[in-house]
Amino acid sequence: MSEPYRREYEYYCPKCGDCHFITYKDNQECVICGYKMLETPHEYNLTTSEFENNTQTFYQNEQRLFDEIISKLLKFDINLYNNRDNILKQREQQYDINQAILESKRPPIIECPYCHSTDTKKISALSKIGDAMLLGFFSPKIYKQWHCDNCGSDF
Repeated sequence: MSEPYRREYEYYCPKCGDCHFITYKDNQECVICGYKMLETPHEYNLTTSEFENNTQTFYQNEQRLFDEIISKLLKFDINLYNNRDNILKQREQQYDINQAILESKRPPIIECPYCHSTDTKKISALSKIGDAMLLGFFSPKIYKQWHCDNCGSDF
């Protein structure tokens, strides 16, 4: 299946008033309130080069869009609009916390000290017991924790 049709315009959220000059995919949700983003009328849009050359005009168009359209919508929530920065900051902080939790749950990456491969696995207790039963305390696996699948060494 091909990628959804992409257009590059400014989009706005009719609920919180957030605006973005983005490459849009159908049904994109607002990053602040989760409401569906809408394409701005063309008279409020700038081309990418116009935006890059004159960001002041972009902000003037954005303010005009807010004054003439967004603020008059029934769905518009002034409290969301006034707290957009705080909501976005809270979401970013929660994202950072979630990323830290995910990182802490990942198993450590063990590198073989001989060939420096990370294709390693922990030697199981069952494997150590089986080896000890066959070779006794002279088994080389008894005192090792990791096995390298690349070079075959135990360490």
